Amino acid sequence: MSSYDIALVLDAGTLNTGMSQLFANSSAQKTLFQGTDPVGQQGVTSIDWQIGSAPQFVLSPPTTTQWNDQYTFTPSGQKPANPTDQMFQVTLSSVSTTINMQQGSPVPLTFNMTVFAQVGIANGQVQLSNVAVLPTNPTAVQQLFLELAAGIVYSKVQTLLQGYQIPSSIPVEGQDFTPPVMTVTNGYLVLASNLVANGTPDIAGVQWPQQPLGVLVGRNLLTALLAQYNSAIQQELSKATVNVSNSNWTGSYSLSGGITNASVAVASTLPNVNVTATFSATADVGVSWWLVPGACALEAASNLL
Repeated sequence: MSSYDIALVLDAGTLNTGMSQLFANSSAQKTLFQGTDPVGQQGVTSIDWQIGSAPQFVLSPPTTTQWNDQYTFTPSGQKPANPTDQMFQVTLSSVSTTINMQQGSPVPLTFNMTVFAQVGIANGQVQLSNVAVLPTNPTAVQQLFLELAAGIVYSKVQTLLQGYQIPSSIPVEGQDFTPPVMTVTNGYLVLASNLVANGTPDIAGVQWPQQPLGVLVGRNLLTALLAQYNSAIQQELSKATVNVSNSNWTGSYSLSGGITNASVAVASTLPNVNVTATFSATADVGVSWWLVPGACALEAASNLL
């Protein structure tokens, strides 16, 4: 049975929005999406390259056919035997290059390519990194030239991926979490953690909600938060008029008169908490409290400009 205390869920659209905004930036166009790189081997002096449209995330691992394609290769080393469920794809639909030679005329080369990348953890931070690349539909050229050009663009995609700052877990005051379990499944990138006391989370078979960006909280974490903030919530309830929004929990209500019998409990529908109280000994007042930040810190690679 699956279990987790907190999970961050991202869809491809969320990641693609950042990439599209970056691609539309004129400074980024000149520094991140085009350039000239020296080569100095096989008679090639340099390669001019340009990425013609915003790279697009596809949040599913490469298929067996893609992975075993004869043209799939790893520029920096040996390709792993099989893809994993922590891998995803970045597609580039328009790459234009020019192979500049020591002797002879420059060789134009255009192609599409799919970068196979993976999500991991390094120094406590989520890291998106390249694994392999599959160039497709190239203009007629030697395979060596294609691999040289694709290898250069492959490294540029790595730079773009490093610009994404994704938290390894949503910080919750007073709570410590395990390192996240990560997976790429059904169009989502998922990072799930448990409270340290609950050990490694299990997310096998979880059906994630159909939303672009979500933070999901399990009952164990809500119970821990209630234990931590119960007295504070009840103290606020004892005030005649309350309109509160702070880092721990948010909500608002307004009452006049005395409140007694304050009660705080986990609601049947997560991630809400039921707050009930007796007003003037006759009227019941119910309030739902949202205990999770509404968004996470996700930045495109504009910090690289």
